[in-house]
Amino acid sequence: MYHKNDPMKAYMQDIGEIPLISKEEEVELAAKIKAGDEMARQKLIKANLRLVVKIAHDFKGFGLPLLDLISEGNIGLMRAAEKFDPAKGAKFSSYSAWWIKQSMRRALSQKSRTIRVPVASAGKINKIRTAKIQLTEKLGRAPTDTEIAEHLDFTKRTVQGLKLADLKTFSLHDPIQKGEEGSFEDIIPDSSACTPDEIIEDSESIQRLRGLIHNLDEREKTILVMRYGLDGSRPKTLEEVSRIIGRTRERVRQIQMQSLKKLRAMIEDETYDNDGKRQEEEVDPMPILPPLNDAKAGVARAARNRRGLGTGDPIVDFKRQREYNGK
Repeated sequence: MYHKNDPMKAYMQDIGEIPLISKEEEVELAAKIKAGDEMARQKLIKANLRLVVKIAHDFKGFGLPLLDLISEGNIGLMRAAEKFDPAKGAKFSSYSAWWIKQSMRRALSQKSRTIRVPVASAGKINKIRTAKIQLTEKLGRAPTDTEIAEHLDFTKRTVQGLKLADLKTFSLHDPIQKGEEGSFEDIIPDSSACTPDEIIEDSESIQRLRGLIHNLDEREKTILVMRYGLDGSRPKTLEEVSRIIGRTRERVRQIQMQSLKKLRAMIEDETYDNDGKRQEEEVDPMPILPPLNDAKAGVARAARNRRGLGTGDPIVDFKRQREYNGK
């Protein structure tokens, strides 16, 4: 029976009819692919489509529908087919799994968040999620950032920054009723959203976040304080803030998102101390080398950190470069 009304079942039925291939056939196909045989490439890819589906199930619930994950994983599978070298001793399924997962992680990091994060950071975010589940089961309560950091051998600041970068967006921009003006964000304050105090768990982190807010300009700081009620007052809607500061709702929303992006960048930047102030430059004469697979990223990060620059946010980087040049 063909499931024409269920794309997922129809897809599974189609790929379930494709025969698997042996390791010997993989070697033969790889040789033909290297010689430019497109038919061999297609055969190797199709024989491993079920592997993509299996891996995609491990990434469910992180921001993309299953079919989208499969589509992204198939891109990784195609890349693996082009680069596979059986002479190195690995089976194609083992080799391609890395490319499939990498493609899915990249898609999740770029498509399921407003703020894009590097693929390496997305992998760390997944580790934090897993650690949180494991520690919750072990401790019988939600773990603190310190406990997660110790479990993963991360710094506490890294855990805090990645948790903030992992915030999912939710659409309040949809109209209240189709065809009418006005959206949910015009009538709903942000008290139901994750506030900065909810993002950061302990008092030390709250102190640091409040300190960082003072690095924003007055307009950005004012909007965040009103939208999230950081002064102890009721969080205000976009419409209310718009009337108070004399800007359109859309402009208020843009400034709010820009401000949150800056905060994320500052939280991930270890040159800011727990009071939100810039630390004096300290150069470690014996820096710890990053893991081999993170070597390139580690070298670039070390170069930026030695100058106290480089957050990944062009606005923040420009401001810091200007301050640095003026010293």
